[in-house]
Amino acid sequence: MDKLKMKNAILEQRNLMTKDINPSVLMNILECCKESPLADVEYAPFSVSDRKTLLDDSFKCHLICNQAKLKAGLANIVQNRIRTDVQVVVHGTTFDCHLTVLQVASEYFRLFTSTHTIVIDEPEVTVLAFEKLYEWILKGKAFRLRVDWLLDMYRTARFLKMPKFIDRLWGYFENTKNFSEGHAFNLYIKAIPYPTEMLQALMLTRVNRFFLTAVTTTEYLNLTAEQVYAMLTTSVLAVNSEMEVLMSALRWMMYDWEERKKHKLFLMQAVRFNLMPAWYILSLKTKQKMPELAEILEEPVIQDTLDAGLSYSVTQHFVHSDSPLQKPLELNTEHQREWIIDRCASHHHLYNCPNWTYLDYNVFNIYMMQIIKAKNLHFDTLRLFKPSNFAPCCQETIKNCKTLLEI
Repeated sequence: MDKLKMKNAILEQRNLMTKDINPSVLMNILECCKESPLADVEYAPFSVSDRKTLLDDSFKCHLICNQAKLKAGLANIVQNRIRTDVQVVVHGTTFDCHLTVLQVASEYFRLFTSTHTIVIDEPEVTVLAFEKLYEWILKGKAFRLRVDWLLDMYRTARFLKMPKFIDRLWGYFENTKNFSEGHAFNLYIKAIPYPTEMLQALMLTRVNRFFLTAVTTTEYLNLTAEQVYAMLTTSVLAVNSEMEVLMSALRWMMYDWEERKKHKLFLMQAVRFNLMPAWYILSLKTKQKMPELAEILEEPVIQDTLDAGLSYSVTQHFVHSDSPLQKPLELNTEHQREWIIDRCASHHHLYNCPNWTYLDYNVFNIYMMQIIKAKNLHFDTLRLFKPSNFAPCCQETIKNCKTLLEI
C-alpha cells in the first residue's frame, strides 16, 4: 500500500513538471516515441564516457523507456534550458536556447541547421519581445500577455514568422473588451512609426467615444494629414454633430496654419456636410469672422459642397424613407456617425433650448479645455443622443414645443 502511494506521488510530481510546457513542443519531441513491451524496464546506469547524454555530465542516469518519464525529463531539459545548443544574440543580449524548440514555432529559425550563434540586429526584433516569445513557446496557453508587450511582440513575431502566435495576438486585438476607445487610440499612436497598417486601421474603428478626448492631445496635433483624414472618415466617431468633425479638422490645421493650410481641401473631404442641419450650413455660407475658416469656406469646391449639403439636408426632411426618390437623390448613401450628448457642453443642448450656444472655433476650444481638465474621465460621461439623455432644460423645451403644436 505504501509503495502504491509513493508511486502515485512520483507520477503527480512528474505531471507538475510538464503542465506548463507547450503541448505542441512535446508532441514534436515525442513523435518518435512508441510504447513497447519493455516500457517499464529500467536499464543500469551507464558511464558518461561510454556515450553522450542530454543530461548534465556531473551525474549518471537511468535510461527509461517510458513515455511519461521521458516526457517529464524532456520538459525539465527544455524549461530549465539544460544543455542548450544555440545562442541567440538580440541587439547584444544573449539568450541560451534549444534550436529545435525555436523551430517548432518559428519559420525563421528553420533556416538554420547546426550552429552555435544566431545574431539578430533587425529593428523589428526587440530584446524584451524575443524573451517573452520564447517564454510563450515553452508555456503556450499558460503564458499571460501584458498590454505593454503586445506591439513589440507582434512586430517581432512577424519578423520571426510565428503564425500561431500572430493568430493568437490578432484574436486579442479583435476583442473589443481588450482594445476600445482610449486603449485603442494609444495603441494606434504607438503603432504609427511601424509598418502596421492593418493594426492601425483596426484601432481607428475602436476610438469611438474617446475621439473628442483624442482631439485635445498633442499626439493628435502631431499626426500627418493622411492620418487625420483616416480618423475623421471613420463612421464610429462619437460626436454630437458633424460640426465637431469640422472643428476637429480645423484644430489640427490651426496648430501650424501656414504649413498645413495646403491640406484644407483634402481634409474637408472627410467632413460630411450633408449631415449638418440646414441652419448651420447657411451660417457657414455667410461671411466668417475667423480668417482661416473664411479661407477654407470660400474655396469654390467647398462652396459647391456646402450647396450640395444644404440641398441634401433640406430634402431629407421632406422625402419619406419609403419614397422612390430616396435612391435617385442618394439620400441613403452617407453613413451616420455615433451621435452622443455631453450635458456639460452648452453647444450640445438643442438649438431651441435657452441654454444652447452656437458652435464656432472659440466655443470648440473652450470645450477642448473642459475635456483636458476632466482628463480621461470625460468620455465615460458621454451618452447616446436620444430624448431620455437630454438635459432637463432640453426635455422641458421639447414639452413646450409639443404644447404649442397642440394649441
